[in-house]
Amino acid sequence: MHIKALDYLRVLAETGSLRSAAQKIGITPTALTRQLEHLEYFFRTPLFEREQHGVRLTAAGEVVMESAARVSREMAVSQRRVEDLKGLRSGTVKIRASGSTLTSVVAPALGTLQRSYPGLRFVVEMSGAPAISDALLSGEADLGLTLFAPDISELTLCARLPVVHSAIMAPDHPLRNNKDISLHDLRNHALSLPDSSYLVRQAFDRVIKPGEPVFDPVFMSGAFDLQIDLAVRGCAVLLLPEFTCRSFIDKGLLCAVPLPSRLQVPTALDLLRASHRPLSYAARMAATQIGELMARLT
Repeated sequence: MHIKALDYLRVLAETGSLRSAAQKIGITPTALTRQLEHLEYFFRTPLFEREQHGVRLTAAGEVVMESAARVSREMAVSQRRVEDLKGLRSGTVKIRASGSTLTSVVAPALGTLQRSYPGLRFVVEMSGAPAISDALLSGEADLGLTLFAPDISELTLCARLPVVHSAIMAPDHPLRNNKDISLHDLRNHALSLPDSSYLVRQAFDRVIKPGEPVFDPVFMSGAFDLQIDLAVRGCAVLLLPEFTCRSFIDKGLLCAVPLPSRLQVPTALDLLRASHRPLSYAARMAATQIGELMARLT
């Protein structure tokens, strides 16, 4: 059985058409059909059915396609390890990260790495903590960077940065000169927080004691860029780790006022990898660079 035939089945499932799949792969429909017939002969069962407007996978085809996805990921890992043995400083690093870390940690770390190793390629996607752990365990990502990382034994901690939250605001905001920010202050000024589906919002909601007023944000969004823009415009106060806004603070566009200990939420910024999957040489370099930058932010 040719491994490429498994990938051909995956493309067929994505396109739903023999002609479209063949065009995407770069072979003729006849050649594609022949490869798929060899695959069906190997499994001794039909893997797809022709319909009026295309094709669809059979139940057996769905099972084979799931295996094909795993085989494709493992082959990519093997290819990277072979490159390591050859001493090649090339390859692709796949990273999943929370939005607040992209400009403060991921971008500067990868920028430094790319200047030293221009042959490397990076695929960076923004995700929440649960999706990041899923991507690491499935092999869709080499490294994950997130707050509120789940405690999963199959994940290995590469680096950790303890996190302290601050109230982030424009330099001319009325709360700018406060020594710290109270819950009463936050109730009397426009606040921007993610909705309750986000782990950070759930953590902040838990610090409210019975009988105290709950957070009542004027703006609810998990979009980091939107939150920053609202704060720069003086429209909202944000509750974020100071390092996530460092570039804006250094430019004088924002300032940070510490939150009191009772309003702090216990978390850390964690750099993670899957315990069962060895990192490629390129991914190890990326992990080292990101970890060193995190250490400097302590």
